Amino acid sequence: MTVRRPETVFVFGGKNLDRVWKAVELYNNGRAPYILFTGGDRFGKWEQTEAAMMRDEAIRFGIPAESLLMETMSNHTKENIMASLIVLDRALGLERIQRILLVSAPGHMRRCQLMLRTFMPPWYEYVWCPDDRSQGRRDNWWTDPEEEKRVLGELKKVIGGGKGRYFVDADINI
Repeated sequence: MTVRRPETVFVFGGKNLDRVWKAVELYNNGRAPYILFTGGDRFGKWEQTEAAMMRDEAIRFGIPAESLLMETMSNHTKENIMASLIVLDRALGLERIQRILLVSAPGHMRRCQLMLRTFMPPWYEYVWCPDDRSQGRRDNWWTDPEEEKRVLGELKKVIGGGKGRYFVDADINI
């Protein structure tokens, strides 16, 4: 059996540009022919959507606009996934997708995977590519008060999501 390269790099919404730079690196290394940026305007709080901000940064780094897909309606992780289904279907065809590279913050990956298992087609395979941020990693999240707050908040969301049946609860190896 031949392993196909991923059809796209899926970048979860956020304002941290580390995830954009990781997506650009993956694209430039030939890992996938498209980058999908997700993220809306945070319930109307921002003038520009997260996806547009990330797209602009990728273009600034030389990624051709025709290789970029955008989902601009979502305001949180679940919506990143749900709204991206339409974008992916229209651009690539959901039935044609087998593998997706996923980019987000390291501390966000577990919840992303649980939600993807719940809301994406079950035959998709995922390759995890956390961004290369200097703070908020497995080995230093507790050294910065903001990152510690973010990681502990993420932990509450994972526990609450599993208990509340917001997503499938499963053991995840990341």
